[in-house]
Formats: sequence, structure tokens, C-alpha cells
Amino acid sequence: MEAIALLPEKIRQRRRIRQRVLDPDSPRVAFANPKYGSTSRNFIFRVMASRKVSPAPVPSTPSSTYQQDTEEEPPEEETEPPERETEPPSQTTDIQLDVFRSNSKPETPCQKVYQRACAKLQVLPSMNVYEHLPCSQMVLPHCGVGQDEVKAIAIALVHNNSIHTLNIADNRLGSTGTAFITEALRENRSLADLNLSHNALGTEGVRLVAAALLTNTSIMRVNLAGNNIEDKDAVHISDMLKKNKTLRELNLSHNRLWHDGGILLGHALSVNSTLRTLDVSWNHLRLQGALSFCQGVAVNHGLTRLHVAWNGLAMEGCSELGKALTTNTCLVELDVSANRVNGAACRRLLAGLKTNTSLRCLRIGTNPITTEGALSIILMLADDVTGLTELDLTDVSVDNNFLEVVQEVQNKRPLTVTHGVPLRHDDVRRGARPFVLDTDDPMTILFEFMRQKNLRLIDLLHSLDKDNSDTLTREELRNGLLHIDIPLSTRSMDILMNKLDLNGDGQIDYEELAVGLKEYLRKTAKWKRRGQNSEPVFSRLQQLREAIRMRIEASQRRGSS
Repeated sequence: MEAIALLPEKIRQRRRIRQRVLDPDSPRVAFANPKYGSTSRNFIFRVMASRKVSPAPVPSTPSSTYQQDTEEEPPEEETEPPERETEPPSQTTDIQLDVFRSNSKPETPCQKVYQRACAKLQVLPSMNVYEHLPCSQMVLPHCGVGQDEVKAIAIALVHNNSIHTLNIADNRLGSTGTAFITEALRENRSLADLNLSHNALGTEGVRLVAAALLTNTSIMRVNLAGNNIEDKDAVHISDMLKKNKTLRELNLSHNRLWHDGGILLGHALSVNSTLRTLDVSWNHLRLQGALSFCQGVAVNHGLTRLHVAWNGLAMEGCSELGKALTTNTCLVELDVSANRVNGAACRRLLAGLKTNTSLRCLRIGTNPITTEGALSIILMLADDVTGLTELDLTDVSVDNNFLEVVQEVQNKRPLTVTHGVPLRHDDVRRGARPFVLDTDDPMTILFEFMRQKNLRLIDLLHSLDKDNSDTLTREELRNGLLHIDIPLSTRSMDILMNKLDLNGDGQIDYEELAVGLKEYLRKTAKWKRRGQNSEPVFSRLQQLREAIRMRIEASQRRGSS
């Protein structure tokens, strides 16, 4: 104790402050760094509010005993921790918060409740939370808010009537922290925008949020992105959408919704008519899940913005979505970017736009759409059969014909088009030759060409046979397909020759072509029976048919020009 008495008054005062602890019954409040909340490890706590305390009396010692400006401090000779000093209330020294000196506004009841909750839970109040309690927004993303801090915030939100937006994203709340927030939502009636994205809610957390949205009638926007929501969790979201009548925007992006999740959401959309914006991008909707989801969109009469980017709609989903656009008259914005939409799938989607006049924005970029597919889209817009005013073809290469049609359409009506690299005509012609089809079923390429050109088997043989020998060599077959702009890779040519050249003489005659044609017809008949007995699943066969058709049309356009 004698060594402590020798310390300067300023150092002794700091030691006493550090020794104090929060008492639930004490009015003392401690605040952390105002930017990073109470869990920051990067900054020392700036200010602390405490009771008025009096400094300990300083014994009179000679100035030679200890000089304040000396570089070396006297050693402490304590053998046991010093006892906490209790000072009479009559002798006081004010230790105040810097923020209170600059803030003349009176303390609101919510701020008082928050301070008492923090003292009761033995946590340091966050200046960011304290200052935003009287405001309309509380934004706390990436603050590392712990479960006790969330509980204190939830207690303050129970009777709060000023905050309308709560953003507590990326704080790893888990199911426990979510339970505190949802408990407050049962009493709060002013909150309209809730952001719980990237918080690892888990199945229990999703269930709690869905249950809270059934009782809370003020929340209109909910963000649950990046919470690893799976198919088993989609049951709670589906039940909530079927009964909730106030929710307007729902963000379920960056989750793990697969087949069952798409089916459940499709059933919910068929019943819900109040949701306006739905974001399910960056999930795994495909096949039956994509079909059911699009079927729900077809009968929905409330959605105006639908984001399905970065899923797997492919041919099945685009075909069903095209049918949905023929009946849905509410959608204004549709995003199907990065959904494995090729030229064939794009044509099925555009078929629904021919009778749709409500859609204004279509985003279909980052898909394997060729320059011919992009041209077919813009040609449809040139006919004024749709009300599109914004077309997004990001990463899709276009040619000069596309740019000319775009200019013609823009001269007639407003249209904003975003596209990829524009190619010149000579670049397209040079690029058409190196384009090689690499497929495990080259017989489909050969006989589908015959079917689309309305050729008999003997006509096919004569069109490819250049030396009139009634047989086809490997080079004649390759050059013939290359002439009609359908080149095959070396691997595909080997497969084709092995299947058609039954006697192994290196040449293909009429009888061998007839056997190959029978096998092709048997395979297509089998596929048709499979499609009649189950849901229509579009196989690689139809994709190859569409690719051949587009190559034939491109070859005919170049020949006419």
C-alpha cells in the first residue's frame, strides 16, 4: 500500500477504474469502441461511466523520495492484492463520458432499458447500439455480436417504436441468438425490414423465424441469404408463405435448396398472392424442383420480380417457365442468368414472351447462347410482340446483324441492351469452321440432318458421296458434314465409323446406313415412350437436334448472302 501511495494521482486513478466490475444494481455503464461494438480487440475501451469516487489521500513524502519525471518507476512491494478502497460520497471526483458531454439529447426509455439489460447480463454496452436506438435504422453487420449482446438488443427492441430497419447480418447468431431476436419480434410492431443473412441459423433458427413471421404483421422484407437453408428447412418457409399476408420481399439466395425445396416453394407460390419480390439465386433448383417451382410461378398473381440466377433450369425449367409467362401477367423483372440455357432452351423461353406484355426486364446473360440465339431474341423484339425495355445478354457474343436490329428497335421505342463482345462478320465465318461437335452419339447428328432436310436414306448417301461409288469413306463423310457446317471431332468420327462400318472395310454402304437408321429410330421411339409415362425430361437428343437445326439455318443464311 505504501508503494501505491507513492504513485502519481493520475496512475492511481487508472488502477482503481480497471479494478471496478459491473454490478447489476449499479448505475455504472461502460461503453466499447463505437464502431466495432463491445467485442472489438483492436482498440482499448475509450470511456467508462462510473460512480463518483474520491481519490485516496496522498501522504506527504519528500520530493527526493520519488520524482515524477524520472524514467524508472519505483518497484511495487506488494505481497498480496490490495483491497478495494471505499471512499465516502462526500469527497467526489467526476468521471464522465465524452459522448455525454457532446450529446445534449435526453436519454430515451429504450436506451435506459438497454443499459439495465447490459448491466444485468454483465456485458459491455455498444455505443453503436446505444446511439441508434432512437433512430429509424440499426445497422450492425460484421460486428461479431455475441449471444448476450444480442439478448440485450432484443430486450431493448421489445417496446421500441422508432427502429424500422434491423441489419444484423454476418454475426453468427446461430439458433440461440435467433431465438432472442424472434422473441422480440412477437412484441415489436414497428420493425419492417429484417436482415438475418449469413448467420448460420440452422433448422431451428429457420423454424423460429418462420413462426415469428406468422405472428408479426409489420415485417415486409426479410433477408435469409447465406444461411445454408436446405430442403428440410424449406418446409417451414413454405408453410409461412402459405399463411403470411404481409411479407413483400424474401431473399433466399446463396442457400442449398434442391429438388424438394423447389417443389415446396412452388406449392407455396401457387397459394401466396402478396409476395412481390423473391430471390432464389445461387441455389440448386433443377429437374423436378425447377419444374415445380416454375409451375408455381405460372399460377401466382403477385410476384413482380423473380431472381433465379445461378441455378440449373436448363431445358426443363425454361420450357416450363415459357409456359408460365403465357399465363402470368404480373412479372415485371425476370433474371435467369447462368442457368445452363442454350439456344434450344432459350427458344422455349421466348415462346412464352410472344403473348406476354407485362415483362419489362429480362436478364439471360452468362448462358451458352450463340450469336444466332442472341439474334433470334432481338428479332422477336423487333416485331413489337412484347413489352421488354431492358435486355441483359452479359457475356453473350453478338454480330453486326444483331447490332443493326438493336438500332432499328431503339429507333422505334426505348430499349436498353447489354451484351458481350461484338464480332465482325468475317470473324463469325472464321469461327464457324473451327467449331467442332464432340459427342458420344454422332449417329444422331447424321440421321437428324437427314430428317430435318427431308432426305431419304439414298438421298443422304448421294449427297455425301462425291465420287459416285455408292459408298462413303471416312474422308467423304467428314467433308460432307463439314460442308453443311456440322463438323465432328476426331473422337466422334471414330465412334461413327465403328458403329456404321459393320464389316470393317473402312467404307459405309447403303445396307450399313439402313441398319444404323433402324437403331436410331428405335432409340427415338424409346425416348418418346419414356416421355409419355413420366414428366417430360429433355435429354441430350433434343439438344443435339436443336444444335443441328441452328447450324443448318446459319449455313443457309451464309449461302444466300
